[in-house]
Amino acid sequence: MHKIGALWLSHKNCDVLELEEVADRLNPELFSEDQRVSGYAIIKTCNRVEAYITSEYPREVLEDVAKRLKLEKRGIFVGKDAVEHLMRVSCGLEAMIVGEDQILGQIKKCHLDSRKEGTTDSLLDMAFERAIKAAKRARSETKINEGSVSIGSAAVAFADVISGGLEGKSILVIGAGDMGTLVAKAISKKSLKAMFIANRTYEKAKKLAEELCCEVVKLDDKERYLSACDIAICTTSAPHYILDFKLMARVMEHRRTDNELLIIDIANPKDVEERVSEIKGIELYDLDSLYEISEENLKRRLSEVSKVERMIEEEIEIFNYILNRQKTEILVTMLYKHGYQVMEEEKKKALRYLEKGRDRKEVLEGFSHAILAKTLHTPTKIFRNYTDANFIDLLILQFEKEFDGHNERRKYKKKKAKKNQ
Repeated sequence: MHKIGALWLSHKNCDVLELEEVADRLNPELFSEDQRVSGYAIIKTCNRVEAYITSEYPREVLEDVAKRLKLEKRGIFVGKDAVEHLMRVSCGLEAMIVGEDQILGQIKKCHLDSRKEGTTDSLLDMAFERAIKAAKRARSETKINEGSVSIGSAAVAFADVISGGLEGKSILVIGAGDMGTLVAKAISKKSLKAMFIANRTYEKAKKLAEELCCEVVKLDDKERYLSACDIAICTTSAPHYILDFKLMARVMEHRRTDNELLIIDIANPKDVEERVSEIKGIELYDLDSLYEISEENLKRRLSEVSKVERMIEEEIEIFNYILNRQKTEILVTMLYKHGYQVMEEEKKKALRYLEKGRDRKEVLEGFSHAILAKTLHTPTKIFRNYTDANFIDLLILQFEKEFDGHNERRKYKKKKAKKNQ
């Protein structure tokens, strides 16, 4: 487990623009060209950028990468801490809203893609598999993901409540990234009058619109559509306002309906200038509003965190057990291989002695003694140099248990043989 390392940046220590810049620079070549790295996987979402590696020197490798990319706002975990972090992320404990489901799908995809590309090794595969199992347990055995509190789902549920229902409504979704896609897919399941998708990159919006059978809009045409829509949900990662005060004032001057315009801004940084809320006919809600609306569900989820953390501790123990079991199997294989080599060498000697006419009993005794002595010589030498008292006490107990059981079985067999006679 000590060979696993994690480099992470998330909404906890970076804003969206910083995460985008890191995502552009954190390329696979940083690890594929490093001879110290055995395996790696990179996760990139709108709220986090992370790299998981296996190496004899995981901290050294990740520190070098952080220094090379000038990543001041970064975290590095190694060994058990790295595995625990991956499990916490997959379970939704590190999400912007606790228990968010979207991250599990992103981790699954990252693992699958990395395996297809051959960038992971068996140890990293095992870490991801255990993290995914931990997340599935968390979602089936606790209420960590119950209730609409993720940003996207909360925005849709919120719009449904405060608008009196989305049925028959016209909605403009601004942004076709991860969050915009999540929102648009959730809204598309409602009985809408119309849904429009606008994005800085027209082709990206067009692709999503075709998938959801709705209309694509050029971002420059947003003013015209805002004047007719009932609801607008903003989800872009732009560093500047998409809807400022002057633009929205013009929109309301040319509004083609008497209905209030409901705007939900879930972008970080904000897409909508705060002064827009002062314009008559506009109701503006931002992330803070969603947090307030989702507070009850969030409290319920937070009450489940300790259960999930205990579950993660169990999964780490299982992971550690599997690793130790694998190491034990390697050791056992080495012992058997060594014993087989000794047996083959002594068998050849014994056959030569028999061919020369030596006494069979003498040869057999010499053969048996040599196998026992030479097979146990190396393990005995290692045990004598091992000074871990707890480990030695454990071995003594295990051997006593096995020897006592073996002796009992021998006595039982002898007794049974006599009875059959």
